[in-house]
Amino acid sequence: MKLVVLKGGSEAVPLQAASPATGVSTRAPGALAISGDQQRWVLVNMSPAVAGQLCGDARLLRHRGLADAPVRAVVLTDAQVDHVTGLLSLRDGVPIHLYATPAVFEELTDTLPVLPLLQHYCSVHWHVIPVAGESREAVFRVEGQPTLEFTAVATDGPLPLHAARPAAPAVGETIALAVRDVVTGQRLFCARSLFEAGPEAIEWMQQADCLLLGDDAIDPRLEAGEQIEAGEQLLAHLDQVGARRKLLMPVPESGLSAAVSAGVLARHGVELVADRMEIDL
Repeated sequence: MKLVVLKGGSEAVPLQAASPATGVSTRAPGALAISGDQQRWVLVNMSPAVAGQLCGDARLLRHRGLADAPVRAVVLTDAQVDHVTGLLSLRDGVPIHLYATPAVFEELTDTLPVLPLLQHYCSVHWHVIPVAGESREAVFRVEGQPTLEFTAVATDGPLPLHAARPAAPAVGETIALAVRDVVTGQRLFCARSLFEAGPEAIEWMQQADCLLLGDDAIDPRLEAGEQIEAGEQLLAHLDQVGARRKLLMPVPESGLSAAVSAGVLARHGVELVADRMEIDL
């Protein structure tokens, strides 16, 4: 299994992206490309920046089938604007196989109608990930990835500002992903953050060989010492996870990577990811 980070963490998050209520950035970390054979790829989330990168970054051509895919497979972990609006940038391209939970499909049909717009332009094949109601986990496969087994795990991550039911979110509004290579047995687990993952996701983390997390938000209004203390608490939790690689997509203005130094992260075995970083499992 090979991973390529797309637009992940090397770009600063502008201050105007912060929520007026909390001062914490509302932007979601970047996207990821995963392949079992390094010829066909599945994309996890799709921002406009990633869509542009796939079309215009010649450095991605070294990964066969990534920039010039005959079909696009996209898995969405939520309906955050930064994770879904890039789908519209793919409207004049190849057919899209879109994998999402019922709650996310509902958001993208009604409150943020990306899908009705997209279907006027290109072929979109919907694949429902059955995480809803009492079903908080679901195993699914992605077309073109016969050696990879995906498991979606419901999480309690932040809802988008346009959420249809902010007071009573549905199960499946946000998910984490576990990916197992059935040939090598290697396991990846990726989630938007550590603290928002929930108890089921923590169990999956313990089984992972590689952990990829979005940067946990730390309130920038805290004093510097309080931010460092909050960061050390997060690192203490990460120390309890036995994955041999722990990767963090930084959010420069409000995340763990802003509260503690790169040297401190390295001493805890945490790597900061950057655009086009490659991970082999």
